[in-house]
Amino acid sequence: MKRMLAALALAYLLGGCGSDGVFIISFTAGTIDGDPTCRTNGGQFNLRDQGGLVLLVILTSNTQIVVGGSQGTCKDLNPDAAVTVHGPRQGDQIKAQSVQVQ
Repeated sequence: MKRMLAALALAYLLGGCGSDGVFIISFTAGTIDGDPTCRTNGGQFNLRDQGGLVLLVILTSNTQIVVGGSQGTCKDLNPDAAVTVHGPRQGDQIKAQSVQVQ
């Protein structure tokens, strides 16, 4: 019975988590690398993490951006700003649920 439940849980996790079966909800801190690209319903920017890895952060209309304790927008994000990003990570991309400027 334990084996069956474990196999069922594993199958659910792998089958229900995106196109390749794996994503990780992460908190990633780093700096904005270059100018963010802002659009009406979101945007994107490159994030250089503390280890030097560059990740693409995708902003949607639902992404909460916090600057100095207040609600911000993509246009408030600047190159070299220290940020913390929260959201599901898939490979070298993070679909941001929130971005907090330090």
